[in-house]
Amino acid sequence: MIDQARLVARTASVLETRDLAAALAELARPSDLLVLVGDLGAGKTAFTQGFGRGLGIDEQITSPTFALVRSYTGRLDLYHLDVYRLEQVSEALDLGLSELLDDGSVTVIEWGDTIAPALPHDYLEVHLRFDVPDGPAPTDESSAPATEAAAGAAAGSAEVFERRIVELRPIGPRWSARVRALGVALAPWTDAGTGNDADTGERGAPTERDGVGEC
Repeated sequence: MIDQARLVARTASVLETRDLAAALAELARPSDLLVLVGDLGAGKTAFTQGFGRGLGIDEQITSPTFALVRSYTGRLDLYHLDVYRLEQVSEALDLGLSELLDDGSVTVIEWGDTIAPALPHDYLEVHLRFDVPDGPAPTDESSAPATEAAAGAAAGSAEVFERRIVELRPIGPRWSARVRALGVALAPWTDAGTGNDADTGERGAPTERDGVGEC
């Protein structure tokens, strides 16, 4: 199957990542599935917190790493899964994923790419990546700057390491039908936010089309 459009946005802080997710939540429909992909600390839980806010969820959303599944009530109910600790794809079947998707709620799965064979071929993949220049990783408290100038530089470095690239990839018909709306929702966080995107025909995120099959 040919991949659909890829939409790319950039956020400058955790708050912006949450705001972007809240904007995407406005497009959510019953039984939608979102698969969150990214390294540790890339912002998957922060994204889910913003997405939940966009669904009208007032309860604090925390990572379900040990509980595996948490549920929240909002405009649409939300199931939040974290499958990081699952050792085999077969264990995902014990979570009752098909039942979760059938009850009209929205499901968000952190590390969902690790159980891809167990997922329906109809979801929105959200890939969060660190958007940092080449160079050393952030320093810890033991290497705190000794001067005011160094402190300012360290603060600037911290801001850099909060930046994220957020790439959306609709898989299957449900989200592919909303690719134009996704582009509009992402517009505040893209360079194309003030222009027209050639693929969507509306204000929105840049998209890429390739011939790579789903993996």
